[in-house]
This record gives sequence, C-alpha cells and structure tokens, in this order.
Amino acid sequence: MSYPSVLILDPRGNIAVGGKDVIARHENYAKELHTQGKTSRLDLKVLSAAVSAKNFNTGKNERVITISEPTFNSYMFAKKAYKFIKINNLNVKLLVAGDPWESYWSAYFLNRFLDKKIRIQIQVHGDIADPRWRRINLRNRIRFSLAKFSLPKASSIRTVTKYQAENLINSFDIKREKIVVAPVPITVASKSVLLKSERLKSIGLIGRIHQDRGIWEFTKLVSILNLSINDFKVVVIGDGPSKDKFLLKLQSVIPKNRIIYLGQLPENELRKAWKKIGVLVSMAPVESYGRVIRESLIAGVPVWATSSAGVKDLIDNCKKGEVKLLDLSKSDTSLDKEFNALLKTKVSSDFSKKFVKENNTYAAKLANSWVNIINITK
Repeated sequence: MSYPSVLILDPRGNIAVGGKDVIARHENYAKELHTQGKTSRLDLKVLSAAVSAKNFNTGKNERVITISEPTFNSYMFAKKAYKFIKINNLNVKLLVAGDPWESYWSAYFLNRFLDKKIRIQIQVHGDIADPRWRRINLRNRIRFSLAKFSLPKASSIRTVTKYQAENLINSFDIKREKIVVAPVPITVASKSVLLKSERLKSIGLIGRIHQDRGIWEFTKLVSILNLSINDFKVVVIGDGPSKDKFLLKLQSVIPKNRIIYLGQLPENELRKAWKKIGVLVSMAPVESYGRVIRESLIAGVPVWATSSAGVKDLIDNCKKGEVKLLDLSKSDTSLDKEFNALLKTKVSSDFSKKFVKENNTYAAKLANSWVNIINITK
C-alpha cells in the first residue's frame, strides 16, 4: 500500500485546466503537507478532469491526475475515482471537495464505495451565503439549496476570508469550529511595480468579462463620470462571454479612442499594465476574497469597489483611503469627488510587505487543517 494520501476531487476539471499557476499552487500544498505530516509522510493527489479522453493519465504518478472528462455526474466520477484508488492501492486518509456541489457529492458517493468512511473537507471559494450571490441567476439559487445539504455534513469547511466564514455560519448553521480560513496563495512579483507619483487619469477593469461581474454597472459609472470628467480613459483587461457586448456598450458611452482593451494578459504583462491604470474599479456584486483588488494595492493602485466580504477584508488590512466603497446610488458630484480623491491617493508599501508575509503562510494553513482532520480520526 502507498503512503497515506489526501485526495482532492475535481470533477469539473478546474484544476487540470487551470494552468501552470494552479498546478504550482497544488505542488506547494503537497510540499507543505509533507512538512506538516512528516511523521506519517502524507502525500497529496488531485483527481481532476480533462476535455479529451486523449489527455487522461490514469495510473501515472503525477500530482494532478485526469480520470474523466469534465462532468456534473458525481456518481460516475466517484466510480472512476474508486477504480483509480483500487488500481493504485491508495491509502486515502482525507477527501477534499473543491466545491459544495459536484465535488462534494463525488466524495459522498466515493465514501459509499470505499471500505471505510473517510472525512471530507469542503472548499468554498465563493461567498455563496451572500444573498446577492443567489440573485445572480437560477443556477446559483439551486446551488445554494444543494449547499444546505452538503455543508453541514462536512468534517471541515475551508473559506478564504473571515467575513465569508461568518456569512456561512449564519446562513447554513455551521459550527464555528469546523471552519478554517485559508486564502488562496497568489504569485507575487519579486520586484514591485514602480509607479509614478502622478498616475494616469484612468479607471481599470480587470478579470472575467461576464454579466455576473457587474460589467453593466461599470458602464453606468463610466457614463456618470463622463458627464463632468471627459478626459479619463478606461482600461479593460480580460476576456469572457460578454466581451463584445460590453465593449460596444462602452463605445456608446465614451469615444472609442478613450478605451484601451488589452485582452487576457499573462502575469508578466499584467504587471506592466498597472502603469496604465489610475484607479482599479471592481463592481462584482459578490467577492469572497478578490485576488485582483489585492494585486492592485501591491502595484500601488488604489481600489474603488462595491461592498463584499473580500472588499471588507481588504479594508481591514490597508490604510484608510486606499480602498473606497463604491455606491452608484450616490450623487454624481459625490462620485466625481471620490474618483478624483482616489487618483491623488498614494498607496503605502506597508500593504505589500504585510501581504507577502501572510501570503507565504496560506499553503501551510491549509495543509495543517488537513493534518488536524486526519489526526482527529486516529
């Protein structure tokens, strides 16, 4: 029998197709797990999904192993996971579900197939307990109902901020001791971006261009600001299903020559692009953590964002004025003043120093939670 393992289940294939950054993150988790559980030599494996059967690597000794096509069929994914475990004689000590839905039910069914019941940790990355999340679409409302069944059954629940954790506790009647707060580690540039004291008069939007990210509210903000400030530029970085409609809408609000669309950028190019942005705007109705808004402060760019768990957590960890809450119900004059104030705001390097230090502990926190759950079962 192989070394005892922590097994992450990812039936939708988010990890396998997540790119080098995601794979590297899980390698780091494995390294920390080995360190935390050195007496038992714990190993980490990820059973994920690939878009083509040609990419399956069942049986290979790799960290992220694709055993299926991306699927919502938790039962069938569990059967394939069980087959993999048996063929490779894995000694599974903990199941980690990447979400409270397909991944959890895959873990649930897998437990039924195995000889003994194994504890399950559910990872919750989105702020699913925020009522605004449920109102985004019908799918979210269905998923919220499903989470009512799965979350209370978990042995542990991983969240990414304390505010997200509080929302889960209040909405799902979860015991506080089940919660572990461990943000997702992000890659931070070894050298900070050196920005000029006077930043460009522009607002930036970075991330997935989709209606559930507040993109239409963003165009409304641009329209309001344009009434009195008609020389600022709009920088858009990212891609998504609503990209074309969004860019057309922007062009109906301000001239095309004031819109800078850079598309999806790799990390090294994104670091350079911060120099084009005066203020980062985030109008996502729900944000559990907010990777980009944190990267913005690291780059020295202040943030203007709608209230969310992630934004409130960020405000707790930065200096006053570096992050402002954005409320479109305010008067046009108030919004103009806030924009101009943010353009003049200098972001202290204190946030970056503190963030880098804490960011280096996140993988260890998550690995430690796995070891603790396993030790409880002994």
